Amino acid sequence: MDLHSFFANEVKPALGCTEPVAVALAAATAAHELAGRPERIGLKLSINIFKNGRDVGIPGTDGLRGNAVAAALGALAGDPAKGLLVLEGVTAEDAAKAKALVDAGRVTVEVLPEAPPVFIEALLEGPGGTVLAEIRDRHDHVSRIVVNGRTLRDDTTQAAGPAQPAYLAELMELDMAGIWDLAGSLDAGLEAFMLQGVEMNMAVAHKGLTGNYGLGVGLTLTEHGGGSPDLFTRIKSLTGAAADVRMSGAPLTVMSSAGSGNHGITAIVPLAVTAQDRGATPRQLAEAVALSHLVTGYVKGFIGRLTPICGCSVAAGAGAAAGLVRIMGGTSRQAERAVASLISALMGMLCDGAKGSCGLKVSAAAGEAYAAALMAMDERGVQHSEGLVSPDMCTTAKALAELCEKAFSQADRIMVGILQEQTRC
Repeated sequence: MDLHSFFANEVKPALGCTEPVAVALAAATAAHELAGRPERIGLKLSINIFKNGRDVGIPGTDGLRGNAVAAALGALAGDPAKGLLVLEGVTAEDAAKAKALVDAGRVTVEVLPEAPPVFIEALLEGPGGTVLAEIRDRHDHVSRIVVNGRTLRDDTTQAAGPAQPAYLAELMELDMAGIWDLAGSLDAGLEAFMLQGVEMNMAVAHKGLTGNYGLGVGLTLTEHGGGSPDLFTRIKSLTGAAADVRMSGAPLTVMSSAGSGNHGITAIVPLAVTAQDRGATPRQLAEAVALSHLVTGYVKGFIGRLTPICGCSVAAGAGAAAGLVRIMGGTSRQAERAVASLISALMGMLCDGAKGSCGLKVSAAAGEAYAAALMAMDERGVQHSEGLVSPDMCTTAKALAELCEKAFSQADRIMVGILQEQTRC
């Protein structure tokens, strides 16, 4: 398996919640091709993009939220060349103009229930005509651009759905022992990249302890943890604090995992806190973080890019549990059992969209990952099949995939219906 390809595609810096940022990227891409200033924006979004962008803060807007604001800001001030950093450098004046466009009723949002999980269509109208930009399958994959009816780009996938990238298909064929060995094969460049992600996400975590970001999950746990909170509390508080910052829309970049900044926070921060507590070397931390990203990507490969369950908790939590076992000096077998225990605890956690309360879920996942790793190190936790969960990671991942596809997918539709009704109240 090509590790460089995996990390180049699955682990990237991201500014703001990934779904509304992807909406901004689509709008910015269309605006780049539009002659003149956009006067109207029509959005068509998948269920998952809609729910994850509805209530989350947008970077650089001082608390403005939602897909419509993200689209307007991307169209007026975004730089599509920056990809998922499209909103980097936007100003308060840009935010005011975006809000004015939304308040004037010039941005519409439509949900397409049958669209693939990652799907965004932004249609911009202006004096120079119309431009349509579409994002599909991946948050930064602009699949189609149409200018005044003329197609400039069209690499949309077949109706049967996107094929897995080769690196991901190969990853999903491995067992935990094989993934464990891969994580230990980092070259110097990838080791440095893993540690860059640690530095980036820990900076955001510590920022979350300096003020009232989001719901204040991390700050509350820290303030009530005494002068020297135990490791379990530090893990939960710092991981929650990073999510607090990100969900509030603060203009700070995090290292994402599997297309999500909160996945990256869950996958990295618990390991960094534990490594510092245990005096782990930079190389040991880098290998553990690599394992965490790989396991996160493995689980997401089965359940999908955007899912009805909280991937930040279930998939990235599984990654963190495995990585924590590596930090603690355990084995691949113990890491696999830690993954099983984590999934047993959090399998049913639903994703009702990105928002401030994601800090609660991310913090809970970090704590459960640490507990799962401790149990695995003590030869406790899940040892044999427990309901839908098996000590074999592949068996469990396949069960999760079937749940998401056949059962929880209906929950997605119900949740979005409720959210749309709430919008009209």
